[in-house]
Amino acid sequence: MSSKLMLALFVTAVLMTSIAAVTIPAASALTSRSSFNDNHYTALYPGGPRICGDHMCAPGEYDKMQQALAQAQMKGKTGSTTPSTPTTTPPMNGNSTTTMPAMSVCDSVKATLTTAGISSTVIAKVMADLSCS
Repeated sequence: MSSKLMLALFVTAVLMTSIAAVTIPAASALTSRSSFNDNHYTALYPGGPRICGDHMCAPGEYDKMQQALAQAQMKGKTGSTTPSTPTTTPPMNGNSTTTMPAMSVCDSVKATLTTAGISSTVIAKVMADLSCS
C-alpha cells in the first residue's frame, strides 16, 4: 500500500509540475518588445516631458516653478522678490527722454562709493552721470 501511495504522489507531483510549466510563461531575453521608449528624463536636458522636482509636471506647473525660481534668485540680488524698474524723467530739451535707474541702484552706488572713500565731488559727478538726484 505504501508503494502505491508513493507512486500516486510522484505522478501527482509530475502532473502538477507539467501543468505549471505549460501555463506560466517563461521569461526570455529573446522576447520581442513593442515599446522601445527607454529614455530617462531629467530637468537638465530639454526635449522630453517637463520635470518638476520628483514628478512629471502638470499643465502650467513648469512655468510657475520657473517664475518662482527666478524670483527667488532675484531676491538674493535686490532684497525683494520683484525686480526694480527704471523710471522715466520728462525731456529737458524737448527731444528725448532720459531713463533714470531705480532708486535702489542709485542708493547702492552712492553707498559703495562713500564706503570706498571716494571724494564727494567724484560721487556727485557719478550720480549726475547716472541721472540720480
